[in-house]
Amino acid sequence: MTILYGEAATGKTTTVIQAATLAAKLGLKVIYVDSDHSFTQQRFQQIAKTGAHDASELIMLFLPETFAEQRALVETLENYVTPTLGVVIVDSMSSLYRAAFSKSASVFNLNRDLSRQLAYLGELSARSKVACIITSQVHARLSPPLGDIEPVARRAVFHFSRTILKLRNTPKPHVKDFLLERFDGSDVRSSCLVALTEGGLEDAES
Repeated sequence: MTILYGEAATGKTTTVIQAATLAAKLGLKVIYVDSDHSFTQQRFQQIAKTGAHDASELIMLFLPETFAEQRALVETLENYVTPTLGVVIVDSMSSLYRAAFSKSASVFNLNRDLSRQLAYLGELSARSKVACIITSQVHARLSPPLGDIEPVARRAVFHFSRTILKLRNTPKPHVKDFLLERFDGSDVRSSCLVALTEGGLEDAES
């Protein structure tokens, strides 16, 4: 399971739409849980280009409205597993959690529900041998280094994610810094610059 986290406009949704499109073009089925309601037909067509129609036939799009709906959906994803399932995407894992957090009478129960969803996705990924990509909103750290960002519910999402990718803005609005912090369970420190274009992500010169 891979987590992408970063501030707004760092390219999280573009990254997962592009991942979904590439998988579909390989003939793999994609489950896309759009909790942010940020998947647009226009953006998809820009990225998929002439292959948009065929790719769309393999992408199952779900739009939960509440954290409870997201939980119920995640816990039934196994019903959609087939031999051709290649990728499960949740964009984002934290938006409905954050909305529920402000209204919840029990933070403990809310955090438990989030951990259960992450655990279920991790088990589904391992058991069915499919990639699972989740995105997360961020907030500023209240502990050193102060002012740095971290995912919402950092402890839970970092615990269950074997690969962690931090997306950062740069002085050039269209260029993003992708920092790989963990790969397949091992801590690493590697980065590259990526151009965020109308057609998706492309290599950017340093």
